[in-house]
Formats: sequence, structure tokens, C-alpha cells
Amino acid sequence: MKRRKRETEVFSLSFLDCICCGFGAVLLLFVLTVGKKSDTMIDIKAKTEEIIGQMENDLADKDSELKSLQRSLTTIRERNRYATEQIEEKKKMQTELEDEFALLLAKLASMEEDLGKLLEDKENMPMQEEEASIPIPNAVRRQYLTGFDIQGEHVLFLIEASGGMTDDVYEEAVKRQADSDEEKRKAPKWSRVKEGMTWMIANLKPDSLYKIILFNNEITPIESRYGIEWFDPMDEGLTQEVIEKLDEVVPQEGANLEKALDMVDEMPVVPDRVVLIVDGLPTLADSYEGSEVLDSNDRINMFRVAKRALTYPHPVSVLLYPMKNDPGAAVHYWRLANDQGGAMVCPSKSWPNT
Repeated sequence: MKRRKRETEVFSLSFLDCICCGFGAVLLLFVLTVGKKSDTMIDIKAKTEEIIGQMENDLADKDSELKSLQRSLTTIRERNRYATEQIEEKKKMQTELEDEFALLLAKLASMEEDLGKLLEDKENMPMQEEEASIPIPNAVRRQYLTGFDIQGEHVLFLIEASGGMTDDVYEEAVKRQADSDEEKRKAPKWSRVKEGMTWMIANLKPDSLYKIILFNNEITPIESRYGIEWFDPMDEGLTQEVIEKLDEVVPQEGANLEKALDMVDEMPVVPDRVVLIVDGLPTLADSYEGSEVLDSNDRINMFRVAKRALTYPHPVSVLLYPMKNDPGAAVHYWRLANDQGGAMVCPSKSWPNT
């Protein structure tokens, strides 16, 4: 049998080359992409570490700042505590000084009372005396209110006529407000005020003139039926009329010192001396309301606004008939009198009769 002639097959590598090249390209692309991603991750890690480092630094700074603020706060609290202790110590010292001053005033009143008795003994010595036509207690006896000057060309007597002027004890003064007007007029303390007022009128200089204005909630001047504004102490008939009108006054209600002092500067004839007769710190004011139940701080504030209302440049003398539960009043009125070039006196209970 005749054998078939073997045919030679020619195989082309073009397809394999393409496959290999394509695979190589894909592999190269993968290698390049993985490398780029690796570089990107390194950059991100570096930036993250940088941010974390910055945040740690900021946190350290904030922590340091917080500790500094805490130290400052501790220092401020310590200073505040020290200042509070100093304020409390000053208040305690002020209270002690006020109590000491009140004690000294009480001793001074006792000494003046003793002096008054000595003067009375002297006056009781046998001698010829002319009977006064006006019922003025001890009119011929010289003034023994130490350092207390009531002289001037125009002397204004500014008298508190509040309910507190009926008694030296606050509780008793409150009880007396339920009394009749006649009983209030005859109250022991108010009687002493009127007797002292009568004595001071009798001891004014012959060439001086005087005026009396009362104050409680409102201001009320003592007026003559002849329409005279300023009174001559040498005019016995006029003086008798003034004393009688003073006897008609009923001490009642509160005490508005601010209104009284504010009125002084508005007078047509400004006095060259004011004699202020009071029993303690005010209980009313036009520019300060105070709390519903007045305490000592309210009354001190009322006194301060009253003092600011006084722009009067002349001397102010204060005659204080003190309440037993208001010892601090003496200090404040002493400062007022001292600032105005006057004096303050707490008369004894026997003045001006003995």
C-alpha cells in the first residue's frame, strides 16, 4: 500500500505572543498599582502620625494651661477667703468701737448729770432772783452741754417728732403709739425734748433769731399767728406762743431725716446754724425704700442718703436722745456733726432741770 506523504504543519506563535504580552502588561500594571498604593498608604500614615503628634502637643499645652488656671483659681479663692476674713474682722472691730463709743457717751452723760447737780446746788444757795415771766426751766443757769454751741444769727431747730420720741426703749415706744394724743404729748421722753427746747430758746443770744421745724413722715414748721418767719428769743409773748404750739405737737409715725435735711438748703433765709434733735437713725427715706421689715442696715443706708442730701455749709449740732437698742446711731451722728463743724451731745435724763 502506498504510504501517504506526511504533510508539514506550520504553527504560528503570534497568538501566544499576544497572550504573553497581554499577561505581562496586566502583571506590570498590577505591580505599578500596588507600588503606588503602598506609597499612598505610607504618606497617609505619615500625615496621620504628624496630626496625632500635633494633637498630643496641643493636648499637652491645654493640660498645662488647665493646671495654670487651676493654680490661679486656687490663689483667687485663697485671696477671697482672706479678704472675707478681713472684712469680718473690720466689722467686728467697728462694732466694738461703736459699743465703746456708746459707753463713752453714756459716761459723758453721767458726768454732765453730776455737773448739773453741782450747778443746781450752787443755784440753790441763798440769793435774790427775779422770777421768770415765761416757764423756762433753770433759765438763769449757764449752759453745761460740753462743747455744744447753739449760737448764731439765724438758728434752725430741726426736731424729730416721730413715735420713737415717746420713750427710750423701742418696744415701749411702739406700745405708746396706741395711746391717746394727749398721752403721747405727755410721754416722758417727749416732755424732756420740749423742756430742753425751752431751755435752749432761753439761752440764745439777744441779737439772734430762731425757727423751729418738726419732722416725722412730713415736715411741719412752728408758725406764729402773726405770720413771723423767724422768732426773737427776747420777745416773751412770742416765745410763750411758740412753747404753747410745741405743747400741741403729737409725736407719732416714722422719721424721714432725708426730707428734713434736704429742706434746709431750700429755705428763703438759710440758717447759719442747725440744731438737729433726734432719737436715733431714720426709719424713712425718699430715695431708699429698704426691706419690708427694716433692719439696722436699712436705717444706716437711710441715714447715708439723708447725709448726702445735706449740702448746707454751716455748722450742724446734734442733740441725741438715744434709744437703748440703737447704740450705733451715736457714731453716725457724731460723724455728721464733726463733718459739719458742729458737736454732738447725749443729754442726761435730768437735763435741763437738774
